[in-house]
Amino acid sequence: MYDPTDERVDELFSALASLLKEAPAAVAKQSLAGVFEDLALVRVMLAGAGVTLDPETAEAALADHWDEVEALRNELAADALNRIQTQEF
Repeated sequence: MYDPTDERVDELFSALASLLKEAPAAVAKQSLAGVFEDLALVRVMLAGAGVTLDPETAEAALADHWDEVEALRNELAADALNRIQTQEF
């Protein structure tokens, strides 16, 4: 879960939220679509491997792998911020 008391994480997500607000609608939509496309791809690939994530299984997996999930989430957010910042608007 997002922890607003973690200064580094809060700065990252604040910058991302601010940039999405200031970006032209097309850039913000494209960025959000990319996030959902990545999530959809992961789910399709999991389903293809016979893995389904019902809410209880997903919650348990999140608890079991939180440190990895948090680190990757922050890395992906930083990458998204960088991609948006490098687009011309």
